Amino acid sequence: MTLRPGVFALRVNRNELWDLLRYWMIKAQTKRPAVVLAVTLFSLTAGNWAAYVAFCQQEDKPAEQANKNIQVLEGLPNSQLLPVMHFMRTSLGVRCDYCHVAENGKYWMDDKPAKQTARRMIKMVSDINKTNFGGQTVVTCNTCHRGQVKPVSIPAIGQGVFPNTTREDPPTRPPDPLPTADQVLDKYFQAIGGLGSFQKINTRFIRLSSLRPKLVNGGTPKAAMITRGETWTMEIYQKTPNKYLAVINTPEGTIFWGFNGKIGWVKNSRGQREMTAGELAQIKRQADLLADFKLKERYLTISVAGRETIDDREAYVVEAQSADRRTEKLFFDSQTGLLLRRTVLTQTRLGLDPEQTDFKDYTDVDGIKLPFTVIVSYLDDSHFGTTRKYVEVKHNVSIDDSKFDPPEKK
Repeated sequence: MTLRPGVFALRVNRNELWDLLRYWMIKAQTKRPAVVLAVTLFSLTAGNWAAYVAFCQQEDKPAEQANKNIQVLEGLPNSQLLPVMHFMRTSLGVRCDYCHVAENGKYWMDDKPAKQTARRMIKMVSDINKTNFGGQTVVTCNTCHRGQVKPVSIPAIGQGVFPNTTREDPPTRPPDPLPTADQVLDKYFQAIGGLGSFQKINTRFIRLSSLRPKLVNGGTPKAAMITRGETWTMEIYQKTPNKYLAVINTPEGTIFWGFNGKIGWVKNSRGQREMTAGELAQIKRQADLLADFKLKERYLTISVAGRETIDDREAYVVEAQSADRRTEKLFFDSQTGLLLRRTVLTQTRLGLDPEQTDFKDYTDVDGIKLPFTVIVSYLDDSHFGTTRKYVEVKHNVSIDDSKFDPPEKK
């Protein structure tokens, strides 16, 4: 879970989300999908990151130890199993039931020939990468399939049409040189208002809505997820130098996640407790109103890789390696300097698993520009995609310090 440039956000990688789902299934001692999914999403919003981390370190067994009939993905951390399944499903443009008997307790069965074919293809791709690319996942399912069950082996007519097929066309004017990463980030800092404007802020109040997945017909053959089908509301209070409170209103009750500068605490329908060390580290970063200006400190390496077009806007692509060794791509509008998109790529056995966050509707609030729409998308978007809409942002409002203190336990 990390801060994004802008107001408030949670970014939890999908591999982590699947494990956290499993964690709360055990904690809640229930197999009811609606309950488990709800508790998982509540815990993410409330910042139960350290609970997930501790659980993964203890319980993330190899996939073959946690599941039946794993034959070609031995040694794969169980947290990666479902993301890998979704990677293959998306690469072929199919649903889970293309290979599996998609019923509870029957996914392990080998009734469908496509599952055996998938195993052979996994071995083939693995051998190609081992033989030609030193084991790096350069070739993936998507390399050939591109969203289709059958790979396209015949070039399209007109694909190779050139006036002269034996020579290159006359060279065109080379593109303008790329700016440095420091230049791109400095322009971004100025675009959102500059450090001086942020330093004038003592408090911030945010009211927002969050569109989240909704489970319908849970526990029946017609169970399905409605993408962004349920709305939660949230209020966030911040006060310099390091106080923070999130109040999350969910269909199952209200969650409080607070830090008073010394004590981090969580309160929900199950009770109240102090934060663990991992959760405390996370909320301290979220409490920092100047976090936007610490991007350079966040990454081990950072460079400008090129230009791309995002929603008809030319953007500089900044590639960075985070401290946890994930690759991130940040897309900054070449004209305005604003951040348009962030893509986080997590390595799995079969390839890079992408998570995309789009920042839209930048709005000036007291000389500071903030994205009032934040869309987070995944390969399995129906289960995890969210859209956050910022309704109101106020600065330098009166917030008493006691608001951030943990409630007295009864």
